Amino acid sequence: MDHAVGGARMIGLDTRLAFLLLCLTAISPLLIVGMPPLVDMYGHYGRYVLQTDLQNRPELQQYYSYQWQLLGNLGADLLVHALYTVLGLETAIRVVVIATQAIAAAAILLLSKELHGRVTPFAVAALPLIYGMPFNYGFLNFSLSMALGLLAFVMWLRLQRSGNTIASQMWLAVASVTIWVCHTYGWAFLGLLCGSCLLAQAFAAGSSRLAVLKRAVIACWPLLLPLVPMVAWRSGTGGLDLMGWYIGYKVQWLISVFRTRWAIFDIPSLVFVVMLIYWAIRTKHVEIDRRMGIAAIVCFASFMLVPMKVFGSLFADMRLVPYVMITALLGISVKRLDAKTLRLLSLLAVAFFAARTLVTGASYIAGEKSVAQVLPTIESIPKGSRVAFFLVTPCKGTWELPMLAHMGGVALARRSVFVNSMWKVPGANPLDVNYPEAFPFEHDPSQFVHAAYCKKPQYPRLSRALARLPQHAFTHVWIVGEVPDRLSLPQGLEPIPHAGKGALLAVRSAR
Repeated sequence: MDHAVGGARMIGLDTRLAFLLLCLTAISPLLIVGMPPLVDMYGHYGRYVLQTDLQNRPELQQYYSYQWQLLGNLGADLLVHALYTVLGLETAIRVVVIATQAIAAAAILLLSKELHGRVTPFAVAALPLIYGMPFNYGFLNFSLSMALGLLAFVMWLRLQRSGNTIASQMWLAVASVTIWVCHTYGWAFLGLLCGSCLLAQAFAAGSSRLAVLKRAVIACWPLLLPLVPMVAWRSGTGGLDLMGWYIGYKVQWLISVFRTRWAIFDIPSLVFVVMLIYWAIRTKHVEIDRRMGIAAIVCFASFMLVPMKVFGSLFADMRLVPYVMITALLGISVKRLDAKTLRLLSLLAVAFFAARTLVTGASYIAGEKSVAQVLPTIESIPKGSRVAFFLVTPCKGTWELPMLAHMGGVALARRSVFVNSMWKVPGANPLDVNYPEAFPFEHDPSQFVHAAYCKKPQYPRLSRALARLPQHAFTHVWIVGEVPDRLSLPQGLEPIPHAGKGALLAVRSAR
């Protein structure tokens, strides 16, 4: 043990300064860009405008309504609402995103210290997973709730260790309700972690099933409190709203855990993490903390069982993958390792963390650049317009995420225009879209199209979408992505000059 601690101190992983440096490095990809270039971020930007300023935008009031309600998906929304009057909307969004990742990084490091008495190399290797595919898609409420779930688990473990049952119960009561309001998944994740911990303790003590159940109820009953608002919330919005279980997508999500922009970097990163976990399982020199081991197994089983859509939100199963690996890595103890092996693992972990930070930062810079190329078009759209926004996507999926999928949200925010790419998912958020004249181009995902014929199309062809467009409902058409060099335009649509990359059309027959 002394050799292990000594080896760790040689590279400074247990000092407060190192802890702070790790947290700062973890958020550095977000510090070098402006608006975080996450797929859904630009749609959230438009939604936050409707949330905070709809009363001052009469051009939008006939199309959108925003009614606050208690539901399990409000974390970043509430924080942005609290900060925007002081910081301005765009700065408030940026602060909330950065804070989310800072909490996640700190929670991983603190949990490692709570479980093992130090920040292990495996905890350092887990840090890049906070920039997994769910975060890069812009699932902000989800990411915040999972970060808070990890942090709440750390405090619960400390209270459990102190033997203060009442304090731990009170903590779970406050934490579970707060995290549920942020996002339902974070609450479920906290329950999974606490339940796994109690199960591990029961195994160690050889307790009977009845004793295990009794202990779990006594220790964790406050976790049931969010069931009351949850039942009320889902009873009026379609219940669980489950849809789609596909083994092909399960495999894709596993491969895509680090997915940003370049598969040549992201897939080897996954291989490195998997090899670390595999080595830890096979070697005799490493122990696996049973609490986190059980949590990782349960989390993986949940990923395999959960369908693609839950509570109206897509990619429900994909969101769990990074946390399967985080819990597995955090469960690896180093107390049996000699100083030489520990030093080598520490250097590998720090090198991996640094490399992933550079790759993530570079991908965000590239994403910001691609966004900057199309945004000047917005200046040519008159305020108060009605815009049909289209993203032209290839027939075969690419590794690069669809960064431009919600650029329409920026047009809404900056030009007060109606746009067809906003979400309308009852119960998922308080936003509602009210423009039946635009059917079937009222809301997301009507913005996705293909450039040409595809053997297995996921979306309609651009030419067909333009032909079906209800021209009386729109004043402009904005097209980004892989726009064909020659557009076949139906009568009534005419190109107009603009500065950005892509195409901008005026609807001459618009009222």
